[in-house]
Amino acid sequence: YPFDMVKSQLQTDYGRAKYGTSGIAAATDIFQTSGPVGFYRGSLVNVVGIIPEKSIKLGMNDFFRMCFIDQSGCLPLAGEVLAGGLSGLCQVVATNPLEVVKVRIQTGDRSTKPSIIDVLRNVGGITGLYKGAGACAARDVLFSALLFPTFAHAKVAVPIFLASMFGGVAPSQFWCGLLAGSLAAAPAAFLATPADTIKTRQQQARDPASEVQDMNALEMARHIIETEGAEVLFSGSFERVARSIP
Repeated sequence: YPFDMVKSQLQTDYGRAKYGTSGIAAATDIFQTSGPVGFYRGSLVNVVGIIPEKSIKLGMNDFFRMCFIDQSGCLPLAGEVLAGGLSGLCQVVATNPLEVVKVRIQTGDRSTKPSIIDVLRNVGGITGLYKGAGACAARDVLFSALLFPTFAHAKVAVPIFLASMFGGVAPSQFWCGLLAGSLAAAPAAFLATPADTIKTRQQQARDPASEVQDMNALEMARHIIETEGAEVLFSGSFERVARSIP
């Protein structure tokens, strides 16, 4: 979770201006102003939300994989990708409200330390809880469409590769699974970073009078590219990868 906290700081407009691309600078500032506890602001939302989020994602992925099995009993690669993407889309129902609350807490004034109740009171009802849903959906669809097929093939290929590297000795299933998961999660997390950055910009705590307050995902992406450069869309990519691999 500390990686997620640092990532959110780097993706905000004021965080980019203050820290640039330095996660270390952001982490140092969090520690100096809030102490170690500061890295866990909003973590309760994550703990509560992980159950419905993962249940929907994993359950729907299995369901869609069954739906796309062909007449020969095989699941084509396109079916794997589509099943993963659709499972990511389904999870947005649970993910987006949790992301809004978490990001508002993470990016709110550190001196006032907004609580979950504070955020819910001022978020703007159901509409506010689904702010940034388009960008959130783009992120989750891309991430899951890459993650699940890559992991399914990597967990078969990795043991074979490691066995050939170590003279035919069967490798530990634990380490094979860990490596396969890392190989699947890292590129998926990196490539989904632009959508995550746009989502964070839409959901971050900011002045209601801000000119970017009501921008949709495409408008926000255009605004970021025109005012700060396209590379800013990958802000926090290292922290996002580091967060996703475990």
